[in-house]
Amino acid sequence: MEAFSIGRCRVTPARNVIACGAKLISLEPKIMAVLVYLKRHQGEVVERITLLDEIWNDDEAADDSLTRAISLLRKAFGSFDDISYIETIPKCGYRLRPIPSETAIAPAPQHSRAIAVLPFADLSPENNQGYFADGMAEEILNALTRMPDVRVVGRASSFAVDTKTKSAEQIGADLSVGYLLEGSLRKSGSVVRVTARLLQSSDGHQLWSDIYEGAIGDIFDFQDRIARSISHELASILGVELASPPTSKFTKSPDAYALFLQGRELVHHLNGQTTIPSGISLLEQAIDVDPEFIEAHAWLALAHFILPEFSRTPEWREHFNLSGKALARALELDPNCSMALLVKALRSAYCGELDSALNVYEQAISLDPNNIETMAGFGLGLMSIGLNEQARPHWERIIEQDPLCGIWHTTYGGLLLATGEFEKAEAAFRRSFELGFGAAAFGVSHRMSERGASDAAIEFMTANFDALAPVEQAELRNPVTRFFIYNAYLKKSSFAKMIVRAALKMRLNNHDAQPTAASVIGFLFLGDPTSFMQNILEKPNPYIGYTVARIWEPTAESESVRTHASFPAFAERLGLPRAWDKYGWPDNVARWTTTGNRVDPVDYPKRPLQA
Repeated sequence: MEAFSIGRCRVTPARNVIACGAKLISLEPKIMAVLVYLKRHQGEVVERITLLDEIWNDDEAADDSLTRAISLLRKAFGSFDDISYIETIPKCGYRLRPIPSETAIAPAPQHSRAIAVLPFADLSPENNQGYFADGMAEEILNALTRMPDVRVVGRASSFAVDTKTKSAEQIGADLSVGYLLEGSLRKSGSVVRVTARLLQSSDGHQLWSDIYEGAIGDIFDFQDRIARSISHELASILGVELASPPTSKFTKSPDAYALFLQGRELVHHLNGQTTIPSGISLLEQAIDVDPEFIEAHAWLALAHFILPEFSRTPEWREHFNLSGKALARALELDPNCSMALLVKALRSAYCGELDSALNVYEQAISLDPNNIETMAGFGLGLMSIGLNEQARPHWERIIEQDPLCGIWHTTYGGLLLATGEFEKAEAAFRRSFELGFGAAAFGVSHRMSERGASDAAIEFMTANFDALAPVEQAELRNPVTRFFIYNAYLKKSSFAKMIVRAALKMRLNNHDAQPTAASVIGFLFLGDPTSFMQNILEKPNPYIGYTVARIWEPTAESESVRTHASFPAFAERLGLPRAWDKYGWPDNVARWTTTGNRVDPVDYPKRPLQA
């Protein structure tokens, strides 16, 4: 069941949590099942025997379990509200009260100069063209981001809303937009029919609509025509300057395009042992059909680059190499391709050139100012060099523009940690986890531990293990491994820390062991700055910017890196002084000379870090 609201509380069955603001309570699966059943029959009396049969079957202890479940649900809601949501009907059962509208969360103010492009419906006879419909919507969205003075909601948020049950007004409130673009695609044989409508979200009033019909080969022309029509309409309504969307850089081959859309969609999903590998296979097939398909090369470069963070593979080095080859081809075909520049920046950071990464992000932003991924990369780049206050406005804009994307909230939470706003950071991690980004569970549990709730932090991780990404579950599948990791990081047990540190050192020194962001940050949490810096330099991971950003937090562990004797050499190797000379030096780093005793970046990796 999808997430739903009860009064001021937000219930997310897939995560077994109830949240209200920054506060979150985890429920056992059976207890959540009781709440979900009552929600499905809200306002009706549900007999005890019905709940027992539906949830516990023939369990002899079911009666006591149901009583306990109702008690815990009331206790959970009672910690948020004074309202008793679950009523007991004597000698019968229970009823979830209809909630008065005044207890609901007030919607966010709608921005008059903001639009969300909703996923297009697939009306094809066999209902098997969803990737085409989503691709159509995504490309129109990308084109509209080039309009000045208009905020376009990011793909993750636009595609996350429940368009089947929510009204235009509700969706507009959820995304804080004044306009919605919705549409449908119907493909029958080689004929495609696309319908698009522009709605005013405040009342669902239709402002514009059009129908496009033709051969499948016309699909790119449809995208351009729809984007141009919407741009003209919005420019007229809002009184803003019209910037014509660029001509699509896609293939002329419908077959290559179909393969590309399916591959890109899998890469969007990230998590899963076979998800990105399957996406890579489809992107490679698209390139086989059209070797000059720019976007396919760029997305293939991204897929190969991020795969080692989301899927276990002994070929992780080969994926990084293949990423470089695909990137080179994309940039050869188009030096200004936004996705290719994004991957170029990510790879610069991976190669230990954080200053170069920032320069590439700036180049990409100048070409495509409203691209969320590029903004996020630049914002994270500023965080990685310790300039968190300079990064803040970028992240606030990103959260506003793509509010339902979980990964952005986690990165923003990292910024808030670095600025000492711990309560807000925990709230950001919880919001990220509620939105489906499983890795945020580590941020939530770590903050719980830091404020003295280590037992509750371990309970939280235990209750939400199934919500972690597959690669994270694989790392923690062994109960003994979980015991030591939870006790080392969350309870700070000296013995557990010693065991985990030894395991991480073995991994670091194992030439074939796959690097991940979690393994690097593990050394930071364990108070081992030497291994932390060595890991970043010798076995970097795809999210090197985020791991380096953690050294700027106001904690003893992070300070142990910044004050370490090898930190100046470490910073030189990553290009931090060069970036600081351009963007400004952090307050918590004293300037040092970059001549005389400067460590040569080329020779540095050959020299052992000082203990």
